[in-house]
Amino acid sequence: MRDEYDDRLRLDGRAQINNGIDRLLARIMQAFRVLHTIHWSSPWAVHERRCRN
Repeated sequence: MRDEYDDRLRLDGRAQINNGIDRLLARIMQAFRVLHTIHWSSPWAVHERRCRN
């Protein structure tokens, strides 16, 4: 009985930790997407995208 209780606590804690890590990674990826958008919408990026002949 005690083992089942400990197992349930461990699984619940593990699920909470995994959810927290997933949310953290999602926020980090969102920040990188925003930074990528800012970089490519910057004034100096217009010159980099043009072809030079």
